[in-house]
Amino acid sequence: LANPIAADLSDMRPSLLPGLAMAARRNGDRGIGDVALFEVGQIFKGAHPADQKTAAAGLRRGTAGLMGAGRAWTGAAKAVDVFDAKADALAALDAMGGPADRVQITADAPYWYHPGRSGTLRLGPVVLGHFGELHPEILELLDMDGPVAVFELILDAVPAQKAKATKSKPPLELSGLMPVKRDFAF
Repeated sequence: LANPIAADLSDMRPSLLPGLAMAARRNGDRGIGDVALFEVGQIFKGAHPADQKTAAAGLRRGTAGLMGAGRAWTGAAKAVDVFDAKADALAALDAMGGPADRVQITADAPYWYHPGRSGTLRLGPVVLGHFGELHPEILELLDMDGPVAVFELILDAVPAQKAKATKSKPPLELSGLMPVKRDFAF
């Protein structure tokens, strides 16, 4: 950008995950290590308008699992893992009316995901998004500890929901004008 609002915001973001990871790190630095965050926004894969996409991303850190955050009374709390990220991605896809039941999962996630603990959501050849744990080297660069489970969906790639046939009548639309029975012109 020619005139960024901050020195570290001089480039358009190609992913929502770095912002979420930095927010989770700031929370961890303040003593809140169990966080679950999400964001919906624009990402930019290039300089052209067609390269702008809408994405939804989520992050879980610590023990912020599907059943809530915090330690268990037994003292053994389960840390987040790839299955939490997968469940979040599929739930988000289902909530937006996407084909969560027909999606295929492949193991070709980008390099910032942990190999063997990540996946790509596909609908045929179309990539809908990625999920998994962040790579340990990325966590080391961000000065974060523990597993961090993330997902990112490209909302523009999700097919539109098909309209279902209905037998109900459409809503009644009344005109604000009086009906005309006869029209006289002299």
